[in-house]
Amino acid sequence: MRLGYVTPNSWGLDTPQLVIDLAVRAEELGAHSLWVSHHVLHRGFVGERLQGAPYHDPLVMLTAFACATSRARLGTSVLVVPYLHPMPTAKTLATIDHLSGGRVDVGVGVGNLRVEHDDVAQVPFEERGQYGNEFLEVMRLLWSEEAASFSGRYFSFENLEAHPGPFREGGLPLLVGGGGSAARNRAARFGDGWHGIALEPEEVPAHLDAVREAFDTAGRSFDGLPFQLRLHIPVEDVNVEAWKSRFARYAAAGVTDLVLAPQSGDLDLHKRWLDTLVPALTT
Repeated sequence: MRLGYVTPNSWGLDTPQLVIDLAVRAEELGAHSLWVSHHVLHRGFVGERLQGAPYHDPLVMLTAFACATSRARLGTSVLVVPYLHPMPTAKTLATIDHLSGGRVDVGVGVGNLRVEHDDVAQVPFEERGQYGNEFLEVMRLLWSEEAASFSGRYFSFENLEAHPGPFREGGLPLLVGGGGSAARNRAARFGDGWHGIALEPEEVPAHLDAVREAFDTAGRSFDGLPFQLRLHIPVEDVNVEAWKSRFARYAAAGVTDLVLAPQSGDLDLHKRWLDTLVPALTT
């Protein structure tokens, strides 16, 4: 099982460079992947947590990571697609993918923070799933680098091209987040894997079975695809032996990537967490 680190772009660090430095440190210590979070406004729990401190843009941060690192996968956990438009987003992601040498993984979801959605999103809250499906289909078409046409509820176009496409043939990996049946169906239709959140090891097999069933129903196999899990954890928890045991339990349950998000904006605590746990869980 691979270890991912959710960098604190969402935790109010004074400058983006501090987040970049943590990403570089995590890669040097052995982390397999580096992730960024996505919100736009200081609304709801984001505003309550940050109290005016910075929330650095995820795609700008991934661009910086692409330049500052050389090995780790770079991912979004997750892009809230109703806040975005698929055409410029496809262009930005493909460009970052080239900049990184093909290391970008695109975690996507439709969001659930209604107070922010109502201020930012392209569509009403109740339509975010339909919008998300069209969004992903349009991005896939634009990444093909061939003339593409589409007719849907939110997007319609004929013979459009966008260059560059992704660094590698076949497109950018789409990892669909969400725990409900709609998210699983979205993953089965568009995804190259699943990116979940907040499951205990004993809960994983049932969710994994549900994802496999959704893929089977869609006529696709989930075999060999990533079943990723993001956990929000206390940054103070650096008990190596306990984490080794927990890590092994998730691996045995079928998780392919455990993506850990230490919940803190304290730079020194992040450094201690990285220095203590990443080498222990990657060797």
